[in-house]
Amino acid sequence: MKRIVIFIAVGLLMFGAGFGGGLIFGRSMAESAGAGGAGGSVVSEPGPIIPVGEFTCNLAGSGRSILNFAVSLETTPDSKAVDIINSIGWHTRIRNEILLIVKDKIYEDLTSAEGALQLSEEIKRSLNAQLPQLKGETLIARVLFDSFILQ
Repeated sequence: MKRIVIFIAVGLLMFGAGFGGGLIFGRSMAESAGAGGAGGSVVSEPGPIIPVGEFTCNLAGSGRSILNFAVSLETTPDSKAVDIINSIGWHTRIRNEILLIVKDKIYEDLTSAEGALQLSEEIKRSLNAQLPQLKGETLIARVLFDSFILQ
């Protein structure tokens, strides 16, 4: 009988220590996240946003899948980036490159949010490789989807 009481007492003591430690650890993590943001990262102000337009594209693969989406490009804060992208010829090249990238995608690639983010990053890398750099930096910071409908 004494053993049962001792096991129960030790169990409650261990539970209390674990629960209390978890509360203290959770509060300290919440305070550090509140003070410095998520992991201490600094969130930058958004740069100028250039609407590229709406696209409707057949996807690769055996099914009859269609993607309808609208894209905007967030540029670096430098105002010359907007002038370069809006200059004659670049807008058409950007639209063409986006269409060529999307044409190679299949339905399963784009059904999740992760797939859409990967597409966004792929478009960004491809466009930054084609566009001229400004002071050694790429012009496009993010590719943003205004709408995204997959059928």
